Amino acid sequence: MFKKIASIVIKLILIIILGIGSILVVFGGLMGGAILEVMKTAPEIDPNIIKYEMSQNSTIVDENGNEVDSIATSEYREIIDYKKIPKALKLAFVSIEDERFYKHPGLDFQSILGSALENFRAGSIVRGGSTITQQLARNTYLTNDQTYERKIKEIYLALEIEKALSKDEILGAYLNRVFMGQNTYGVQAAARTYFDKDVSELNLAQCAALASIVQSPSENSLYKAIKVSEVTDQRVMGEFSIDGEKYAAIYNENPYKREQYALEKMLELGWISKKEYDEAKNFDVASTIKPAERSNTEIASYFNSLLEKQVVRKLQEIYNLSENQAWDRLYYGGLRITTTIDEDMQKELENIYADFSSYLMGDTSGWNQAPLLDLRYDQYGNIINSDGNLLYYAKSNILNDNNDIRLRDDEAWYDDDGNLVLSTYKAYLDQTNLYFRNYYSLDENNKNLRTHKTGHITFKSNEDASLDEDENIVISKKFLDENENIITAYEDGTFSINKDFYEIDLEGVIQPQSSTVIMDQANGHIKAIMGGRDQSGIRILDRASAIPRQPGSSIKPIATYTAALDNGFNLATGMDDVPLMKNEEDQPWPKNVYEYYMGLVPIRRAIELSINTIAVRTLKEVGIAKSLEYLKNFGIIREDGEDNFVSKEDNPTTNDENLAALGLGSMTNGLTTLDMTAAYAALANQGKYNEPLTFSKIEDSTGKVLFDDKNVITHQVTSAETAYQITSALESTGQSYNNIYINDIDYATKTGTTDNKVDFWCMGYTPYYTVGIWMGADDQNLRMNGNSIERAALMWNIINNHILDGYDVANFDIPDGIVEIQVDTMSGKLPSDISRWDPRGTIRTEIFGPNNTPTEVDDVHVMITVDDRNNLLASDITPEGHITSRVFIRPKSNYDPNEFGGIYPKDWTYRPPTAYSNLAEDPEEEDDEKDKDGKDKDKDKDKDKNPDDNKENNQNPDQNQNTNP
Repeated sequence: MFKKIASIVIKLILIIILGIGSILVVFGGLMGGAILEVMKTAPEIDPNIIKYEMSQNSTIVDENGNEVDSIATSEYREIIDYKKIPKALKLAFVSIEDERFYKHPGLDFQSILGSALENFRAGSIVRGGSTITQQLARNTYLTNDQTYERKIKEIYLALEIEKALSKDEILGAYLNRVFMGQNTYGVQAAARTYFDKDVSELNLAQCAALASIVQSPSENSLYKAIKVSEVTDQRVMGEFSIDGEKYAAIYNENPYKREQYALEKMLELGWISKKEYDEAKNFDVASTIKPAERSNTEIASYFNSLLEKQVVRKLQEIYNLSENQAWDRLYYGGLRITTTIDEDMQKELENIYADFSSYLMGDTSGWNQAPLLDLRYDQYGNIINSDGNLLYYAKSNILNDNNDIRLRDDEAWYDDDGNLVLSTYKAYLDQTNLYFRNYYSLDENNKNLRTHKTGHITFKSNEDASLDEDENIVISKKFLDENENIITAYEDGTFSINKDFYEIDLEGVIQPQSSTVIMDQANGHIKAIMGGRDQSGIRILDRASAIPRQPGSSIKPIATYTAALDNGFNLATGMDDVPLMKNEEDQPWPKNVYEYYMGLVPIRRAIELSINTIAVRTLKEVGIAKSLEYLKNFGIIREDGEDNFVSKEDNPTTNDENLAALGLGSMTNGLTTLDMTAAYAALANQGKYNEPLTFSKIEDSTGKVLFDDKNVITHQVTSAETAYQITSALESTGQSYNNIYINDIDYATKTGTTDNKVDFWCMGYTPYYTVGIWMGADDQNLRMNGNSIERAALMWNIINNHILDGYDVANFDIPDGIVEIQVDTMSGKLPSDISRWDPRGTIRTEIFGPNNTPTEVDDVHVMITVDDRNNLLASDITPEGHITSRVFIRPKSNYDPNEFGGIYPKDWTYRPPTAYSNLAEDPEEEDDEKDKDGKDKDKDKDKDKNPDDNKENNQNPDQNQNTNP
């Protein structure tokens, strides 16, 4: 009863106090009228979450409910039952963090008023005055932002927590969540981190020392961690490793001063005796510091790593949780997560990636160069770029047999003062950091390229390392004397730099890299994923979901052609393959991979040949704004901004709202393999987008369903008929590659290649699954060899043959609204009498949907009267015997070759002439007499050999060039 009344009174007082504060503090707070609105936006309190979410690990189960894995956490965060926490530790925390904890109802007005005065003087929030309950509210639901809005929410939530939980429950939850420095959360993890023992084994002095950390964990950590190589004259309290890197625990006096304060407060409050105080005060806590060896146990698999991230994001979305709260709930909330993984498929994919280059190139173990990459070398065997600049040293050129950086006698020497002078490209100085260049090696088994990072040395100041007037690096004698093992000088005048003083990746990263995502398009379930080649251990880089790359032409079906077919175009619409404009270098743009221009080409054929000009021209007619609408529905652009797309709002000068980015895939950041696979899956799923997820259900520890299929984000991107038309075009595209064969199962694919062959893509689907593949080097200065069809499409074929082995033959479903009719493929309209005269046979059968079935007649073909001798327009002086009617095409582009340096498309002879013929008499008639006399008969022979110089249309580009001066 007291709590309820006190809560109401406190809320009223809170509003009054903050209302007055908002007037007094200029621009520092919120208007009193907004306080209630801030409270309304605060998250709801769930006491069960606070009490129980920190008590058990979450598990991963398969679709049949069988446990297949668990969510693993690191040793830096451990949960302990409240009853096992020593009383001395509880009281130590309360004494210096919230001495009136057991008396106040969530707020301590004495502390609030003290901090309010201090904040008023400063004009902003500089002191919190928060109770333990408020800190729990912040750690569980909020951020550490120093704003009045956050403070109001914190106070409100603290009052709600006090109503829902007992003091012991509040303190227990707080002690299991509180940040304790050194990347450690909770007192149990802190006890292991600092003393390498269970919290129940701590004595009073050690308890007081732990409590002293919380005020400022970064400053009051019981030791400072620095690399062993950087230790000078500091007091070392022990050594430990983090992810294989050696660190020294250095004495930090700050917390031990506050430890004494904690003991004094406990004595003052009567919570310990004078004898206990004296014993604890005289106990040397620092001498008992024993840093524990740390080992992150992050799940190494790409699939489960992505699952963790997606579950956290989904919990945030559905329940308006903070990121910290969502991670807490994932790790310790006892969640039961149903995974979508197909373990057999995942193993198949992993096996392919384990022998990646062999699947594409065969046995490369005897090669003397790296497969799959187009590498350039200098005369010393170092890898260089196209401009001749060094990218990677050969290993033997930068490391000695001990794997230390080696320097020739002309690259390093001692000056007269004993300083070490470096005049080498192998290292460079950036402020106080000495960086070393990276190197490469060839894998012993398959000769794949491996790139290695060599790290850097950080100096305290430029007194230790600086540049001289010749831009040489000078390392001071003083630093060398303090770090006597850093340099080794040899009798031949060469030097080496000890690798203990910098990081060096001796294993290296294999190149090129690749990522693959396999999805069930019917529901968005991710069945298997690979985020890279030959990676193991912790913190592996997931290139499938975390690293965007430019998609090249693989963007065209989703950014251009789907929108086009919904907005006035069809697969038979003829678009002009000619330059659209000139670029900044005054060159025709865009260009095609085949380096010429074909002229009018139907969209189906343009997709199949990946014609750049037509993709850009079509996009321009459809409009950037319309393309963006479709990309939002394809999941490429997200409402919450959590995407890789760069809008004009994000960056007005460099963004993706342009023809090059959306028409050709030359995007600022690019897209991930996961993004692209999910977008293509919408085409495979009759135009319906399903959010790509690694899980299908989340249940809490009581069995309550927190997420299932009803919560999946879906969009109807386009109609089933439009999706099928794109699918049909991509079927034609895939068949043209001539390297995909999947046991008579239908497939639809599209490759993509970025400039200089930096990225290769193959996106595609069957009636069963959508598979997306990217490959390229992590370092975008390195280029692939071959092309995307020979590499990415071939790998797409390999993967699909493995995962679909034993599947029944299947065809794509044809929607009821699809019709087949004959159409003219220059206009995309019904054939006219004139279009039938085109000798190239432009009338073909094509498929259409209800919204783009042509009803109008072809208006691109025209019949024009010309002089049959030169294909120019017939004039008044043209003899009647040489006047004929011929079929031409009149594209809407109105392309003028003279504006582009005289570039003529292949079909220029079919473009209408604009000049009139000036031939009056037939030259042959003038030669009749000569012919009779047997003269000039060779001319007639030549004419007989080729009576029609152009069998199709009897005209040539040069003649038409003359008509467009």
